[in-house]
Amino acid sequence: MHKYWGKKPSSDLGALIRKYSDEGDTVLDPFSGYGVFCCEAFLLNRNVISNDLNPIANFLNIQLLEKDVDLELLKKQWTEISNQFEPFVNKWFQWDINNKTVQLLSVLRDKNDTPIKAKYKINGSRKAQEIELDKNNVHRFIEYENSQTIEDWYPVTSLIENSRISAKKDMTVSDVFTKRTLSCHAKLLSLIEELSSGKEKDLFKVAFTANLANCSKLVPPIKSRGDMSAGAWMTGFYTGETY
Repeated sequence: MHKYWGKKPSSDLGALIRKYSDEGDTVLDPFSGYGVFCCEAFLLNRNVISNDLNPIANFLNIQLLEKDVDLELLKKQWTEISNQFEPFVNKWFQWDINNKTVQLLSVLRDKNDTPIKAKYKINGSRKAQEIELDKNNVHRFIEYENSQTIEDWYPVTSLIENSRISAKKDMTVSDVFTKRTLSCHAKLLSLIEELSSGKEKDLFKVAFTANLANCSKLVPPIKSRGDMSAGAWMTGFYTGETY
């Protein structure tokens, strides 16, 4: 997962490129990050050589400069992927509250991964509601979650223990996600691998990896706006009291 640092207008770099190079010149950026400088140089008709030590940055760099993506094929592939993915997700997010079938939107958990609150919509309604989960609902939720088997591949790479952040002993990449989130993302990645290929698949993977952190335990709620208020990942590796 990564943070796509496309926050600053890359066009401002154009002044430097115009001042120190001419059209047809070669611009070298050996510390390119995801390639914003060379992308701007390319748009200004310079040849570019762009590289970074980080392979993820290079992957993003290549996608940023890629111009031969078939958008119609991309849409067709996404339709096939979403048609298979939607019922799988619905199974995980469907719940029963007060004898009514509802669609869960988000579940607030404590640092022990125990559900505390849930935000949901009654099927057919547009209004979101919140509920504090009592012991019975917590038990049902955990029981259902524990009974599920994740059949698709997901990474179990060990993290380097670091007491200054939330990387604990024997922790793996998969521990950064709840089982529900891990299962859904593993299924989505599996479908992307199966139903897409080439440059279109690479573009799907950019979107997939860019969204991973915001679906992880690393996103705390903004408590000043309410317990269930959505937060945002700011590149730190920290799990708060709730997520």
